[in-house]
Amino acid sequence: MATLSQLLAVPALGLRLLQSGPGDPEMSWSSTTELLDLSAHLEGGEIILTTGLALAFDDPRWRDFVAALSRARVAAIGFGVGVNHDRVPPGLVLAASSYRVALFEVPPPTPFIAVSKAIARLLQADELRSARSAIQAQQRLLDGARDERSPAEILASIAQATGRHLALIAGDGRALASTAGFAAAQASGEAERIALDREGTLHLAIAGSEPLAPEGRAVLTAGAMVLGLELRGDHAATARERERWERLAAGLLSGELPPAAVSVLAPGAELPGRVRAIAVQGGAEDLAAWRRRPRGGLERLITPGDAPNTPGLARAWQLVADDEAALARALETAALHDLDAVVGRPAALAEAPLSRRSAASRLRSLSPTAPLYTAPRVPEAVWADRDAPLLEALLATDGVPSAGTRSAANPAAHRATEREAAGAPRPLTARVLGPLSAHVAELDASERTMLRETLGRIFRSDGQRGPAAQVLGIHRNTLRDRLARIERLTGRSLADPDDRAELWFALRLEEIGG
Repeated sequence: MATLSQLLAVPALGLRLLQSGPGDPEMSWSSTTELLDLSAHLEGGEIILTTGLALAFDDPRWRDFVAALSRARVAAIGFGVGVNHDRVPPGLVLAASSYRVALFEVPPPTPFIAVSKAIARLLQADELRSARSAIQAQQRLLDGARDERSPAEILASIAQATGRHLALIAGDGRALASTAGFAAAQASGEAERIALDREGTLHLAIAGSEPLAPEGRAVLTAGAMVLGLELRGDHAATARERERWERLAAGLLSGELPPAAVSVLAPGAELPGRVRAIAVQGGAEDLAAWRRRPRGGLERLITPGDAPNTPGLARAWQLVADDEAALARALETAALHDLDAVVGRPAALAEAPLSRRSAASRLRSLSPTAPLYTAPRVPEAVWADRDAPLLEALLATDGVPSAGTRSAANPAAHRATEREAAGAPRPLTARVLGPLSAHVAELDASERTMLRETLGRIFRSDGQRGPAAQVLGIHRNTLRDRLARIERLTGRSLADPDDRAELWFALRLEEIGG
């Protein structure tokens, strides 16, 4: 939208700001009036131009005049001097200050029609910018139709251009693909639906009750066309092949599939001795372009990850051989697409979940907004085992088994049993965390996870219980009871700085090293 600051910056008008309002108000139109109360005829955002014909210089009703315009949420008041008053009445300036309504002076050489024309030109320029932006978004969507983009990627592009959450709905009501916040947005109101085929078996659902601007509606129309073309296109074979590699990568990163499963898609492929899980994060369109990039061999071990909470932000995972050249190539490719990356600790292919967990623990180091709003920028690369030297040193002294010495099938469930059966001493983390440690099988797994999440959240909330309880979705009294139980089980007090430090380091060491 065109703003007041843009109007004041037009040099030919010579406008002078006398009183600023809250922020930089957006302008919707202009209106010239000498009425005392014009509020019933306004919609908000107008520039009100007046010479004060109806009021004397020291009239106390200036306050009523401004109060009515404030209720109508006008953008600003422009007062023309040299017509009925030689200068702006002090009562008008005082009222504008009291009601926080922007006020500027229109000098004698400048007619009100010149101000109105300048506003119209600014609004027209803003509409042209919006139209160009909509055309560019439509072009990107149409280009995507030729690039074998998945429905989820197309939805992400439409959402980024319109600010709406969307979903692809099947005839039976199932969501075939959706943006991360669609379910929450739909819960607050009805979703508009656009049919994508004649039979009505597929619909594009748009959450939100606010009407879209014409430019946003044009982007939605183009997106619906691209979705229809994509779903009826001939990209099925490529899509199926990509999905198979994604399922393989997801299985390796979760530990559900053994390394031997790679031979199903790549017979005779030489498996790397050690791998690293890399999380890449950035704008939805940038990530989609990165995933569509042609790849061969094991470089195709890419899978979408869980979507971050920030709208427009997306994340995916890649398994890369722990080789200097392969890692450099992966990070260079991510940077070319303006994506940040977190590189996990090296691990045997069978222990890929440990590498992913170490990378996931460092995702907080990445900015959720820089990829969306900062340009130009240098993408960031964080190494889980290089950017935390103190934790790595403690990890090395804690007797945590090296990668590749444990089964990846279900390491959390068997770790404590294996240690007890071998008669091995408890690691330092177990001596600090006690029953909360992943190496101690005293508590039920779900209960231990709940208490560990509670302890981690209170640390990440800087000890503030209100914010921690809000993120955990529990009452403050419930949080207090959990913390009291944690102190009893660990034998440590959260009020003691030394105890807090030991608990934090032990928790982080187990997150990184497993």
